[in-house]
Amino acid sequence: MIQARVPLAPSFTESSVRVRKQVKAQNAVLLMGLPGIGLVSKLAADHLVKSIGAEHVATIYSPHFPNQVLAEPSGMLKPFTLKFYHKHVRKRDLFVLRGDIQPLTVEGQYEVASKALKHFAASGGTEVIAMAGYAVNKKAEKPRIFCASTSKEVFESFEKLGCKKTESIVPIVGMAGLVPALSPLYGMRGTCLLVETPGTNFDATGAAALLDLIGKRLGEKFDAKGLEAQARKAQSLVEKIEKQARAEASKASSTTAASEARKDAVTYIR
Repeated sequence: MIQARVPLAPSFTESSVRVRKQVKAQNAVLLMGLPGIGLVSKLAADHLVKSIGAEHVATIYSPHFPNQVLAEPSGMLKPFTLKFYHKHVRKRDLFVLRGDIQPLTVEGQYEVASKALKHFAASGGTEVIAMAGYAVNKKAEKPRIFCASTSKEVFESFEKLGCKKTESIVPIVGMAGLVPALSPLYGMRGTCLLVETPGTNFDATGAAALLDLIGKRLGEKFDAKGLEAQARKAQSLVEKIEKQARAEASKASSTTAASEARKDAVTYIR
């Protein structure tokens, strides 16, 4: 009996990259959009992957993500991961890194950033662009985008497209700051784009502004059609999950002595 070949399983003592399709590009650019303020960068990345038909080529698994998975209405189990997507646009290869969560610890942030940068550099990457939200009090019709880069040349190219310098020192917390800032250690240039957002809901306006700027930078027109609907759908889903979580918390707080007697039973899904 011939057994199917199974890829070497990760030990989960550290993060690992599972490659679905080997892509060897030249002068490739990585666009990263993970959850953050207003979820604006995640919304932009998710929409871009879908609108251009980018192909899922690799997945990052990590013990630095929560120790839980999602049971989906389809009946499938979904672990928390970060995923690389690839699409050739104009004369350049575009990779998109997106996911539903960031690592939970400082050490995890650095470790996952390292794995992502190593994999992208080995795939022919030369430039990293991270997207993030910049919290403001009011929503603007045309939000400004601020830029900070490890390369003066790259910064000036974004400045010509309308990007602004930050008005003061701005701390960028999480992967949106770490990945581009550490990219020179892997032979690449890194840039972080900060778009103004009120940060209270899924911000389709900020996401559209980011996609417009990225399109100009790459000489490509990225369609923002459907972003508003996508933002409303995502917002509705989050509110539903939060409502369910509050209901479960309320049930837990009203546990009776009788239920306490059955404490050894599994009565919740973690």
